[in-house]
Amino acid sequence: MSPYAKAVLSVLRLVAFGCIILSLAFYSSDYFLYLSHRPLPGPGRLALKGAPLLAGLVLYWKGRALAIRLTRDLE
Repeated sequence: MSPYAKAVLSVLRLVAFGCIILSLAFYSSDYFLYLSHRPLPGPGRLALKGAPLLAGLVLYWKGRALAIRLTRDLE
């Protein structure tokens, strides 16, 4: 793996980690609502809050192939 691909991979993983943390921050308010036995928002709103988590996981898993593809012309 080239040094450029390693740098791109680390940036992609940092973005993926940020998406995962953002999604967990979105869900924290719903978790406190659940613990206080109050009604939760609808399933559509919960699914929208989970979208960054899904995007972060996919970006983390596919990051190596994406980094190699993005830096293919630099070698």
